[in-house]
Amino acid sequence: MSTKRGIRFYIKIPRDQLKDSILITGFRGYGLVGYLVSRYVALALKAKRIGYILTRNVPPGIVIEDNDVGFPFDIYFAEENKFLIIVNRALPERREWDDYTEFIAKMASKIGIRYSILVGGLSRDFRPETEKYGYRWISNEYLKEIKLDAPRMEEGLGVMGPLALLYIYMTYYRVPAMILLPYSSVEEADYNATMRGVEVISELTGVKIDLTILKKALEAQKVIMERMAEMVEEVSRREGEKSFYM
Repeated sequence: MSTKRGIRFYIKIPRDQLKDSILITGFRGYGLVGYLVSRYVALALKAKRIGYILTRNVPPGIVIEDNDVGFPFDIYFAEENKFLIIVNRALPERREWDDYTEFIAKMASKIGIRYSILVGGLSRDFRPETEKYGYRWISNEYLKEIKLDAPRMEEGLGVMGPLALLYIYMTYYRVPAMILLPYSSVEEADYNATMRGVEVISELTGVKIDLTILKKALEAQKVIMERMAEMVEEVSRREGEKSFYM
């Protein structure tokens, strides 16, 4: 157990077992992509929950998942694939973003991870009409071994929030890092973008990740969206009839 400016963490395995791992994490931004990708990778690889992080003001909520109790900021480890995954089920309070992201970057530096993949969503408003890759990316100067097919993020675009802060601190602590940004819906959970993010991580690392559960979630989302569209259409029709007869 350790502390830093109010941030505490617990990891139940020796830290040297995590050396040369690939760190994957993200936050609940556009499309919830950062959270959904990290959570799904942990689930699909049957990663074990090895610890958690506590902020000064811990979000007051837990969730039952996989016959276990999930905390707001959990740490998972897929030993076979050497994936260290931080699942942020909640966002830290705004005033704690700086402390929290610096803490993660410093922890990654001390562990000696191989590199980090930070995942978020990029608004579909910026997606080119002829786009065929479905994502953009950036990386810092310390990441030498990565090359992706898609172009890097275009000039003039940017990243905001805790994901940007985490990238800044990864760079400060000289941790090789990239930000992976699938094009995403802004207003709702986006399983298409999530699937693209998982696919890119699989291609990038050479680790096969089963997409079955994600595909089922995507189909369920489509059904819900179709029902919502039908409800809106029905309400509009009824309102139209009311206006006509009035």
